[in-house]
Amino acid sequence: MNRLKNGLILLILISFLSLIAIMPVACLFKTVTGISCPACGMTRAFICILHFDFLEACYQNLLSIPLFLFLIFSVIMLLKDFIQNRFSYIPHVLQFLGQYTCPLILLLTISFIFNNAK
Repeated sequence: MNRLKNGLILLILISFLSLIAIMPVACLFKTVTGISCPACGMTRAFICILHFDFLEACYQNLLSIPLFLFLIFSVIMLLKDFIQNRFSYIPHVLQFLGQYTCPLILLLTISFIFNNAK
């Protein structure tokens, strides 16, 4: 059962990363409100990271490099859990998100301000 959970999560994550690399994505928040959300520019930033243009990636979205590294780390940890038939990584991530909710909201707020100031 653990292998099935990990495999499904891994498949969703890899599918998402593949889709954002090939499909243009419009921000629903920006379309409705006219202002950029904290994640606006993330697709362009990920493409810049894949082309090793880290300065442009930071300009597109401040949180792009940490999020990209987190996603790569998550894929590796999910693969490890999948191979070992364990389900330990996702509960650790959820615990981390619960413990650091306020700092994460602060980072999203800073990203929101930066995206709308540029």
